[in-house]
Amino acid sequence: MFTLNGIRNTFFCAIAFGIVACATAPMPVEKLAVAKSSIERAEQAQAAQFAQVELASARNKYAAAQAAADKHEADIAARMADQADVDAQLAESTARAKQQEQLVGEMDNSLRDLRNETLRRGNSGAGATTPQPITPSQQ
Repeated sequence: MFTLNGIRNTFFCAIAFGIVACATAPMPVEKLAVAKSSIERAEQAQAAQFAQVELASARNKYAAAQAAADKHEADIAARMADQADVDAQLAESTARAKQQEQLVGEMDNSLRDLRNETLRRGNSGAGATTPQPITPSQQ
């Protein structure tokens, strides 16, 4: 038979089960903020010029994370925000590396020009010899 205690215990168990079943993971607000900050740093590092693919991927994943958060899909939003953060960091690093490569190339060109000018000036007093400029293959 049904007893009052049994009915009451069943009722409390049903309520507890309902609360647990309705509980969802909290929205990853902090992860979204971190991803957005990483994208902004990548943009400041000129990733749009030097790492377009990586930056576009970060932006797309951030948009997907925002859409998932709007639909209250916390797990998907957190995962996409993490991926957007990683892609943005990659875009920033790639952009900075390419900027450094460009700077090194410019410095190499300046050094080569300076060597050639030094050779020209040094040989101008010799009279009979013509200076031979240094080419990149001779370095």
